Amino acid sequence: MMKRTKLYSVIVTGLMALCSYGQDFAKVDNIVKSYPTTYNSMDRLASRINSDFSRDDEKARAIFTWIARNIRYDNSPEALGAKPIKYSYSTESERLAKVAEIENDLASRTLRSKKAVCHGYAMLYKIVAAKTGLESTVIYGTAKIRPQDIGKSPDAGNHAWNAVKLNGQLKLLDVTWGAGGMTGGSSAFNISFDDKYFLTSPEVFFLNHYPTDKKWLLTDKSPSDFAALPLYYDLGYELVSPDFGMIKTNGSGLVPFRIKGIKPTDEVAYQFTSGRFSKKVTPVIKNGIAEFGVLFDATARGTLTIFVNKTSIAAYNVAR
Repeated sequence: MMKRTKLYSVIVTGLMALCSYGQDFAKVDNIVKSYPTTYNSMDRLASRINSDFSRDDEKARAIFTWIARNIRYDNSPEALGAKPIKYSYSTESERLAKVAEIENDLASRTLRSKKAVCHGYAMLYKIVAAKTGLESTVIYGTAKIRPQDIGKSPDAGNHAWNAVKLNGQLKLLDVTWGAGGMTGGSSAFNISFDDKYFLTSPEVFFLNHYPTDKKWLLTDKSPSDFAALPLYYDLGYELVSPDFGMIKTNGSGLVPFRIKGIKPTDEVAYQFTSGRFSKKVTPVIKNGIAEFGVLFDATARGTLTIFVNKTSIAAYNVAR
């Protein structure tokens, strides 16, 4: 039931990723913007999408866009503390029927209430996709979202997302993180459409997501690979080095950082949780890679956050 949080002050967090599908969906998004913001049935939403789009990738995008723009994250204690539904059955067919009923009920409640945790987002996507002729699966696993997650094995089971089959190939998406996040210290959900978790390449998606069933990785990575990663707030940047999340330092000194994606006009800074202020740096950009040093002095402790234009892009933990 993982949510994401954005802070626009001393420490800023956001979760984004690169879309590798290569399709411009601006036309689809503009059409979906004209849809009603409320539907009383999934059939009606699916019917509208089937009427407007014929290509599977456009249908997949239309579902993603409508849900992300119109469903807000439910941060209430009741939703976050929801317990699994218990049911009994005598045969396999009866079990499958009850599972389908439970899934359909969750998706319907999400559509009607216009709020959900990640499970509701993912289930609504799956059911509407099926009604438009698409095959989609809800994937359960672990999301890395806090500095405390660095170094931990991905066995928390705190998140849900989707795979959708397009042209015979499985593609990954996270409509919960496409919808927005919490801003500052407020518990109010700010809908802010972000399409960078739509049809994201498996290698990039892995940087924040590890499925309980490894087959949904769609790439050859291990739990230890995931645990060792830094915390990627913004996957539009590639952390060339250090590419491990725990930085061990003995005493003081400059540690070199190399990050791809930073432009010459960008403002770059860093801050330790043990420090009161951030420190600006002037990177040297070589072959598209920004190089700069971070000073680890006697006061450097806790979490190190890297900022670009006052927005955090990555975090590391400091060990001595």
